[in-house]
Amino acid sequence: MKLRLSETLTYIIPYILITTFQYHIAKDGLNYSSPLVLMGLRYLIASVILFGISRRFSPIINKDMIILSVCTCASAGLWALGLQYVSPAESAVISYTMPLFAIPLSIVIVGEKTARRGWCGAIVGFVGVMIYAIPLSRDNSTIIGGILTLGNAVFWAAYTVYYRKIRNQDRMMTIATQLLFASGFLFLGATMNYKLEYSSNLVFDVVYLSILNGVAQFYLWNGLARIQKISKMATLIYLVPATATLFDIVETQMLPSFLSIVGMCIMIFGIYLSRSR
Repeated sequence: MKLRLSETLTYIIPYILITTFQYHIAKDGLNYSSPLVLMGLRYLIASVILFGISRRFSPIINKDMIILSVCTCASAGLWALGLQYVSPAESAVISYTMPLFAIPLSIVIVGEKTARRGWCGAIVGFVGVMIYAIPLSRDNSTIIGGILTLGNAVFWAAYTVYYRKIRNQDRMMTIATQLLFASGFLFLGATMNYKLEYSSNLVFDVVYLSILNGVAQFYLWNGLARIQKISKMATLIYLVPATATLFDIVETQMLPSFLSIVGMCIMIFGIYLSRSR
């Protein structure tokens, strides 16, 4: 048990740190690039790096990999499109409705049973997200962004469950293939709205999104899916929107609303419930 906890922390701590900043960096990248182009570049570069590290180009082609890649493409595309309308902190919080979708999908796709406390933790965490989102409902453009970001959460949940399903495949080749195919789908969609303006800021954004938020993040997330049941790993990451919001407070010097603070506290309580015995 102690070994499993130590291994989990080895994955989750760097994952949280990397993911916390992705929202602000992607938001900046959208000033110079259209959403699908930015995500396509992110995944293509990350895929090339992973194949390079492996020193072989052996994409895995099967039904599960195609579904995994389509879900990854949809998740990234909807996230970036939604980020045009909502703040980084709002995007983080809405994205983390993911556990509520991941738990039932894990039952259907991989037949994974979830204890009552896992369901309770996910539902309590979701209630926290909904409370946090109440102030967002006052702006129509924010509602559109919220709906797009919610779609991202659904597809993120789906490819997370597929990670669990194909956990016996070669790890590096799985992620490299997933990102390669997803980048192709994203670039196809980007032909309808192509924008790419050179900027030193964009170079930094793409490097961060590709290496840390691409290679490292997907490697860590896949690792978590291999050692943790979906209900436990999904609710644990409610820590990300909380830390993203704290970073937003430091950056803007503005406190969130009372409802936002209450929502964050409830999300963290959901983590405690899902992992208590």
